[in-house]
Amino acid sequence: AGSEWIRTVPRFGYRWAGALDADDEARAADVPAHAAPEPGTAIARRTSARRRRIAVGAALVAVIVALAVAWRLGTRRDDVAPSIAGVATPGSPKEPALPALVLPAEIDAPDDWKWLRFGVMDLVANRLRSGSLVTVPSESVVAILKQRAAASGDALLADPSLGQIAALRVLPRVTLENGRWTVKLEASGMQRAVDAEADAADPIAAAREASKRLVAKIGLTPSTPDDAVPGLDDLLQRSGAAMLADQLDDARKLIEAAPPELRAAPRVQQRMAQIELRAGDYEAVEKRLVALIDRLDPKRDAALRARALITLASSHVRRNQFDRADEAYAEAIALRADAKDPEALGIAYLGRGVVLATRGRFDEASADLGRARIELETAGDPLGVAQVDVNLGDFQAMRHRPADAVPILRNAADRFEKLGAREGRVYALVALASAERALLDPVAALATTDRFWPPESGTSNPRMRWNAVRARIEALAANGRLRDASLLVERVRAESDPKRDAAVRLAVEAVAARIAAARGDYAGAARLVDASATAALRDADKGLYAKTLLLGASVSRQRGDAVHATELAARLHEEAATAADEAVAVVAAIGDAEQAAAEGRRDAALQGFAAALQRAEKLNVPDAIVAVGAPYIDALIAASHLDEARAVAGRLAPFADRDLRAAWAQVRLYRALDRPDAEQKALASATRLAGDGALPEAAGTSPQGDSTPR
Repeated sequence: AGSEWIRTVPRFGYRWAGALDADDEARAADVPAHAAPEPGTAIARRTSARRRRIAVGAALVAVIVALAVAWRLGTRRDDVAPSIAGVATPGSPKEPALPALVLPAEIDAPDDWKWLRFGVMDLVANRLRSGSLVTVPSESVVAILKQRAAASGDALLADPSLGQIAALRVLPRVTLENGRWTVKLEASGMQRAVDAEADAADPIAAAREASKRLVAKIGLTPSTPDDAVPGLDDLLQRSGAAMLADQLDDARKLIEAAPPELRAAPRVQQRMAQIELRAGDYEAVEKRLVALIDRLDPKRDAALRARALITLASSHVRRNQFDRADEAYAEAIALRADAKDPEALGIAYLGRGVVLATRGRFDEASADLGRARIELETAGDPLGVAQVDVNLGDFQAMRHRPADAVPILRNAADRFEKLGAREGRVYALVALASAERALLDPVAALATTDRFWPPESGTSNPRMRWNAVRARIEALAANGRLRDASLLVERVRAESDPKRDAAVRLAVEAVAARIAAARGDYAGAARLVDASATAALRDADKGLYAKTLLLGASVSRQRGDAVHATELAARLHEEAATAADEAVAVVAAIGDAEQAAAEGRRDAALQGFAAALQRAEKLNVPDAIVAVGAPYIDALIAASHLDEARAVAGRLAPFADRDLRAAWAQVRLYRALDRPDAEQKALASATRLAGDGALPEAAGTSPQGDSTPR
């Protein structure tokens, strides 16, 4: 599937799931995850499943880590009321109230105060939230604005597209003059403009007072002033601003330079653990948080204890310690279940849901993601909601339910588009195109890729761009546009990075093998199969690996290399025994039946095809049904079982106008039935679908499928 190589990182973007070099790993926390194998039962199967589960866990990490460690979670105090109220309700009364959104502050002060751009933004957002005003999380604001065209604060304040996200937009203006700080908050929305201003000897105090006045002007009750340790708020705002700006070293240095009493404060210890987590020092995270959690009373310090547990769970996932992560998420959920704390609950449910998915427990995982979605929507986090939708859609795809995945992914893509989150939109569209191909709707898949083409317009992340190119290659090939697809294959070979893009390059070579076979170039297809059907492809995308082996066995037979065909069929059979994946089992059953036919074991071949079709029908994925049905019809015709061939062809008939395999099966059947008029009509359809490829009869082999079974 096109999305196998990129994993969702809610609130931070996307993360590459293939092999990373040191530089990639250092960047991975900033770039925007989920896949899960079914657990096996036999000893050998358990060993293989465990290996895949670890690999999948590494790919999944980003979804949990980035979401679970949203640094804002470290700043909530138990004595601050959680946000529960919205500020506006658009359209249908069933829609949730839109939140407020605080923009990065405009700073008129020397350069050493530039940290206030994010620091004041986050302080104001937290103050509005503590005044019971649902407010978009600061990290989501940064992620959304990062992917939009550069604009001034005034332009963003008036941006109508932001009005679709937030009912109230707030622009802080911070000025230093004659040793005094002035913070003015300009709020726009709800069909009115409101502003509030305060001045003080330091910017934090001024921002705090201006926020209090703005909350009162809106008509809500400001939170009760807290008795924070002197300097604590300043340290948290400074370090938080550095984290928002992806300056982890600066955030760490600020804390290390603080007085001992501030460094020892529980909220600062939580912040330091989050810095260590994003820096990849997982052992330090565990050591620090185990000590911190022992200090936090479950009743008195429930909010901070829950956030520490969420961060700790993230470090467990990073090290594939899924049971320990599950326990930490569960305790965090229990601590906040009755506290109206949608931020922590949303993150904990999402993290636990992904952990459940690593065990193949998709029903429970989907239920947790559903809860996460509700909580994040309540918390006013539209970006988090969209990314939960991507995970939900991918879960359906991984369960081989593309029909269920399509509307979820389409909705996620639309949400990302509305948010201006370009990379999220590209990811969702790539996954959507994959699901549409599995449904044998190549026209829709190509139209979906049109929405992000050229990829440079949709993302500045080169890893994701090549993943988008792969999706385009597959969509073009599925529509018979083999020349256009081949040009993009050459572009991947020439321009992508052999090391950093190794995973997508391998997948593209597997797709290129399918293109070569469709053109009748069996020698080229065989070479490409041998080059791409590797352990790396198997571990990353077992569906594509299985189909590549099946293709390799077929083209080897066409070239007269029965020995190599037998070897590839045996590898496919072995893969099915350990993959614990029904779609792979269907592909392997086709391979076994074709091998039996090649060896002259006609009855075994027919029985194998019949069993494979039953499995495909149960799976109910159109691509899998046609993948079995087309060669089965050939075998039935060869055995003169025309009535049975007619019955199978009837099952493929709904796809004969959009899939070459199904169309060619109709040609073969009508030819065997001596119905020339029907044959010519079917042949015209097959010719159209073949595009600039060769017709199967001229090529001498059955066409291969255009998508990986999902």
